[in-house]
Amino acid sequence: MQRFIDHGILLLAVLVFCGPVAWILAAAFDPATVTENWRDLTRTLSREATGPGLDRMIFVSFALALGVSVLTTVISFLAAFAATCFDRPFLGLCFWVTLSTLYFPIEARMLQTLDVVAALGLTSSFGGLLLPVLQLALGTLFFRQHLKRLPVELLEAARLDAAGPIRCLWEIVLPLSRPALATVALVACVIGWNQYLWPLMASVDDRHWTLVRGLQWVSTGSGAGLLLAALSLLPPLTVIVLFRRALVLRYQPDLK
Repeated sequence: MQRFIDHGILLLAVLVFCGPVAWILAAAFDPATVTENWRDLTRTLSREATGPGLDRMIFVSFALALGVSVLTTVISFLAAFAATCFDRPFLGLCFWVTLSTLYFPIEARMLQTLDVVAALGLTSSFGGLLLPVLQLALGTLFFRQHLKRLPVELLEAARLDAAGPIRCLWEIVLPLSRPALATVALVACVIGWNQYLWPLMASVDDRHWTLVRGLQWVSTGSGAGLLLAALSLLPPLTVIVLFRRALVLRYQPDLK
């Protein structure tokens, strides 16, 4: 009986979380109306004198998601590697200072960050969009906990074999950290894709508007609005499904 209750709770949770997404996708890509919805969407965006085209917003969203994913993964992994595998003064302090930025998300320091970006001349640029929203504290914390679980004997054997830090990183740590790297890259990619408020503040012109921001130009209850919402949902949903599929294929014996 307990097994049926558990499965019923899981099924209810799936319906609550996946039901709205499934409804949006089904309504947006209805074969009877998808062509008309696409025409309405392109006509609405082209009618807005100050609004960019749909292709430009898709490009900016992909560039932001890819940039946040790559930079967050690389920088946070190197920071975690230095904090874990080196014994240097103030490394622990630097780690905790980095971790403290979790208490100050971009929404809590919006105006101050905008002043700094404007002073550096990075408004309406990809650098101004990317740098303030990098998830460095979250990635560093995740990688540090992962690296602390690696066998210490491997690094000690590498040092006895006269392997330097770069060789240890490339030949030992990186091959053992592929799942962790993929996880942080996936989370950062979704966070970068879903950015709305910061691009709204940092983009003075219309060349750096994201696809999510384009929702303001269409009615949310119209077919064009549903189609644009579905287009903004598909890339992160596809990335998550592909990541899950790759994880199952790679570690299927362990998951069973």
